[in-house]
Amino acid sequence: MDAALVLVSFGVAGREARALGLEKLAMEMGEALPDMEIRQAYTSVFIRKKLLKDGIIIPSLAECLAGIRQEGFQKVFLQPTHFTPGEEYNHKVIEAAEEFRGSFELLKIGEPLFYQEKPGQDDFASGLAAVFSAYHLEDGEDLVLLGHGSPHQHNSVYEKLQERADRQDFPVHIGVLEESDTPNFDMVLARLQKKGTKKVLLAPLLLSGGLHVHEDMAGEGEGSWLSRLKAAGFEVRTELRGLAEYPVFRRLYLAKALKLVGSE
Repeated sequence: MDAALVLVSFGVAGREARALGLEKLAMEMGEALPDMEIRQAYTSVFIRKKLLKDGIIIPSLAECLAGIRQEGFQKVFLQPTHFTPGEEYNHKVIEAAEEFRGSFELLKIGEPLFYQEKPGQDDFASGLAAVFSAYHLEDGEDLVLLGHGSPHQHNSVYEKLQERADRQDFPVHIGVLEESDTPNFDMVLARLQKKGTKKVLLAPLLLSGGLHVHEDMAGEGEGSWLSRLKAAGFEVRTELRGLAEYPVFRRLYLAKALKLVGSE
């Protein structure tokens, strides 16, 4: 076996969320690619340090690639689990991998989840379809999806997703948790009020359900989106599971990995 696929993620600290999401995704990739070694790497220093305190060692991408090189692997494929080609993907995946460009016979980097919008590959349409098959709306209910956002570099993918949802007449409103980024709470609130929505399913546009979901999205504090939507008069139901816990969503990543390996 001279080929390895590295599943590169921001990281998940919660044991249950990790087991039901990224660990299951890695296992499914191993089943689909039985002749390939499957490894994982986390880009978040904070999460790696937090896991290390519990005796769980997950390497950074650089550490993982250095280990793979030492073990003698010649073909390496990096499949990110990042949603968008944003700051995290560009700096902590692309740039980190470039340091190892001459270390292997082949080093290929896969696409984030929402990347292409063209005939034959429409990531936005397939992603929205997966979301709607995972989250079941009740009668008269609209879906509010919360992504992370960025404090430094605005990512236009969120607007693209919203445009596609509106074009397909999906009852979905997309916002981000990062207060300095957009679409922010006030923008989502204005959309809901303009439409006359009364009931909302509040759910994460995130891979895993961690602190952002349990505190910033659905926490009891007055600053959470749940509290603010209730204060604005909406009937709110919440979904706390990250999207990686849904098989239909994991299949999107599996398709990305198979495309990456098949394009060798």
